[in-house]
Amino acid sequence: MCWSCNPYCGGCKPPKDKPKKCESCGLYNSPQLTTCKKCGADLPPTPKRPTVMCLYIGELCANPCNRHKKPPQDGKLKTCRWHTPAQGETISKQ
Repeated sequence: MCWSCNPYCGGCKPPKDKPKKCESCGLYNSPQLTTCKKCGADLPPTPKRPTVMCLYIGELCANPCNRHKKPPQDGKLKTCRWHTPAQGETISKQ
């Protein structure tokens, strides 16, 4: 268990999108923006997360955290408050 949450870790909940770096001026921008706040240049698109089979809950998840990699130790499937149902996407084997 973590002592302090790093929002980009992804260990116990899905990681936050990292800031986008402008290729023109080098400024880091919010992941929701499409143009740079400083110079107005177009920012690269945010990569889409893969849909994976979550072994922790036994269902497909479109926004996985690191819990999807192994089943619970007691062998009983759990619930996950961060679960995002997949909608017609292909499965990635991670």
